[in-house]
Amino acid sequence: MSANTDHGDPKIWDPELGAVSVAPENHVVLYEDDFIRVLSVRLPPGETEMPHNHRFSSILIIDRGTKAQDFDGITHKEIERSSPDQGEPLLPVVVRLPPQALHYIENQDTKAFHGIRIEFGFNRTSTVAQGASR
Repeated sequence: MSANTDHGDPKIWDPELGAVSVAPENHVVLYEDDFIRVLSVRLPPGETEMPHNHRFSSILIIDRGTKAQDFDGITHKEIERSSPDQGEPLLPVVVRLPPQALHYIENQDTKAFHGIRIEFGFNRTSTVAQGASR
């Protein structure tokens, strides 16, 4: 999975550029409370999602992987994967992720990508969580 390409402090990232706000067709809220938010993340084959950020640390459970590339949302350069590609991974894949700066994924496969992202440290009353939807 991709590394965070800095872009500064996640606490000051624009909440309007959050995944649920910018790409609701790709990031559907399944559950949310004051502490966690669970998203269904989908990307159809051949599609590219809108540039967005993820301001909270999370666990991503990939249950349908695809050949895809991750791009920096500002420079549009490919974000290198933090681990070498070792062929087809055994699914599901579980990855812990730090906050992710503005980026977008391009699904280069003929099948859809799907994962479940569990954001934690989520606090609807903090300034970081402003703009989140219930």
